[in-house]
Amino acid sequence: MTDPKFSVRCSIPCNLCGARDVEEAATHDRDGAPLRTVICRRCGLLWTDPRPQTGEVHDYYAQKYRLDYKSTYQPKAIHLYRGGRVALQRWEQHKRILKPGSKVVDFGAGAGEFVYVLRALGCDAAGIEPNQGYAGFAAETLGMPVRQGFYQDAQVAPESCDTVTMFHVLEHLEDPFHALSAVCDWLRPRGHLAVEVPNVEAVCQWPGHRFHRAHLYSFNPATLERLFARAGFEVEESLVSSDGGNVTVVGRKYETPGGPVSGEIAGNYDRVVSTLRGHTNPRHLLSGYPLKRPLEKLAQRLDEYRHARGRAASTQILDELIREGRNAT
Repeated sequence: MTDPKFSVRCSIPCNLCGARDVEEAATHDRDGAPLRTVICRRCGLLWTDPRPQTGEVHDYYAQKYRLDYKSTYQPKAIHLYRGGRVALQRWEQHKRILKPGSKVVDFGAGAGEFVYVLRALGCDAAGIEPNQGYAGFAAETLGMPVRQGFYQDAQVAPESCDTVTMFHVLEHLEDPFHALSAVCDWLRPRGHLAVEVPNVEAVCQWPGHRFHRAHLYSFNPATLERLFARAGFEVEESLVSSDGGNVTVVGRKYETPGGPVSGEIAGNYDRVVSTLRGHTNPRHLLSGYPLKRPLEKLAQRLDEYRHARGRAASTQILDELIREGRNAT
């Protein structure tokens, strides 16, 4: 990181507080490719600067993102099993705001696994997914009401939803504040929004694996909570996963909009910088994560292969997971 006494060039103002007072946090992504990441010294939000034009970003997510990260245009059986299992975990975590009969929009629905689970459990759920291959699979193979496109084009009536969910979506968006403000308009007064993002303060991965070229923004709990407040939400829950890797915030739309909320967060820049600088390769090596995480992932992959082997991606995989989940409770 650069000397904290000096600000550096910034082409994009901070999405949270509007400042251009930044420090360079990294110059490469997790694969070693050039990727410049800056951190706002007023609030501690991080983002990629510079970045591609909007048309390039939209084309990437519509056409190429899943091929890059999954090496497939549409999900295979192993991906569907994995997505279904995660969907059930998310329903269990958020079931207090996902009651039968409630109208839910899953923003960034992927292959439609969460929408499928919610509908099987009694919710009136639909989804929005920018990727053509995955949205097509959700609609055609799973028969789910998942529309292909971006949130700016979504045909969601104002104040028509009880809950909106966004799991590992916000970090990919060019304007997170605008996106949350749009979602606020979709929700009924006192409707809920649940967001999960990677935690930039996580120390469960190697230090060099922190920044991804597909992640335009990086949040910690403080910046995500403040973004909720600025977009019109009262924060009800703010949780960090057991390994520290993810942040989840649940907010309720204010019944009566309040006054403007400042985006600046005193002390958060210092906190994030201290974490980034303190997370070194030697410390990570001694933490136990380099052994623990690969073993956990190996066990998970073996379980996934066992369940998906010789099967086609279909509703049968999700139906069996839902049935197992019901039996377990």
